[in-house]
Amino acid sequence: MTTTIPRADPDQYRAFVAGMAFSATSSHGRVRLTGSEHLDFLHRLSTNDTLGCPVGKGLRTVFCDPKGRIVEVAELCRVEADETYAFVGRGGAVSLIEWLDRYHFSEQIEWQDETGQDSQIEVLGAQAATVCADILGLDVAKLPTFACLSRDGLKAMRIERGGHTAVRVWGADIDTVVARLTAAGALPMHHSTYEVLRVEWGVPASAELTLEHNPWEAGLGDAIHMNKGCYTGQEVVARLDTYKKVKQHLVGLRLDGPVAPGATVEVQGRGVGAITSVAESPTLGVIGLGYVRTAHCNADTPITVSADEHLPTSGRISQLPFPS
Repeated sequence: MTTTIPRADPDQYRAFVAGMAFSATSSHGRVRLTGSEHLDFLHRLSTNDTLGCPVGKGLRTVFCDPKGRIVEVAELCRVEADETYAFVGRGGAVSLIEWLDRYHFSEQIEWQDETGQDSQIEVLGAQAATVCADILGLDVAKLPTFACLSRDGLKAMRIERGGHTAVRVWGADIDTVVARLTAAGALPMHHSTYEVLRVEWGVPASAELTLEHNPWEAGLGDAIHMNKGCYTGQEVVARLDTYKKVKQHLVGLRLDGPVAPGATVEVQGRGVGAITSVAESPTLGVIGLGYVRTAHCNADTPITVSADEHLPTSGRISQLPFPS
């Protein structure tokens, strides 16, 4: 059986590496949160200090279940005193809203699923921030990561992708934005190319962010505020760090051939983890992400990957993001 894995369009990949490309991300979840108590509500349900987030700034936070397992990961951007946007992955808006609704009683908070309501793109590549400033007047280069600004009906948020500043742009007039970016030399990027880059960057997505894993395992330590006080799952998350009980970590995998997600990662004949995502990079070959037991996470550790319908494939552990 042939394994089909994402492959990058060569021109789109080169556009990202050399300068700039953009990817339509309207299918990624976006939830608008409003109300005088919305930050306090988020503060009690997630890992980061949302109460300490000023207007115009943002942060990443993790919503955990009582066992400290990942329900959803959100990039928050507070655009007004009583208004914050939460950006999540594909299908994430529904699960986030369901989780919020489970804990909502009388708090002054409302939410609206704006996924696909108007267009949304990510501008990527080494020149992304410069071009967005020069062409669109959206200068996020000097802002902290996840900070945002508004201009002419558009909103822009600084994010990090592949070691470079990237820009998330959304609003009703996105067609004009796309036309200006295209005129400046940017190429639109297909989902398959974006997926290859995501794996190269080591950015966890829905396959990695599940109730089977906790934030420490997924490499989301930057989204955890250790001194903020109680939130759902806080005791477990804190204990895992205090007593060094994190049993596995998300790692990169350099592979000698294609394999399917779910395949077992073995070291010296013993199963030590599983693959979650696979892609074929124009520069790195077949690569993947997977969770591997802590004792075997060192870079360059030789591995064998096996699945029922495939012959074993050799490879080795890699640090994240993958070295170029």
